[in-house]
Amino acid sequence: MLRGYSGNKIGKPHTVPCKVTGRCGSVLVQLISAPRGTGIVSAPVPRKLRMMAGIDDCYTSARGYSATLGNFAKATFDAISRTYSYLTPNLWKETVFTKSPYQEFTDHLVKTHTRVSVQRTQAPAVATT
Repeated sequence: MLRGYSGNKIGKPHTVPCKVTGRCGSVLVQLISAPRGTGIVSAPVPRKLRMMAGIDDCYTSARGYSATLGNFAKATFDAISRTYSYLTPNLWKETVFTKSPYQEFTDHLVKTHTRVSVQRTQAPAVATT
């Protein structure tokens, strides 16, 4: 379970990193990050799932026929598992930039380059009558 902050980043992560949505059947469950100390605002079954996942503070929004507890629980689990697909900056891979050929071979180009001087002569003026 990927956890995040709500507001400032003080202490350990305690809530979901962003709004995430899970779906099963007609049930759509949305987990919304909440401030520290809010607790889990939810129905009993999804609350137990979130407590097992380690979420301390979270708001919940549900749509569809949530009386079907199987679909309601699966939609909640789907929303929790979708937090792993959220890519936070601390999970970014280190970017390794390669040099362009001009930067890479600058020393060689400086040594082998010979300056060619071209003398320009003015073309004769064209007389107009």
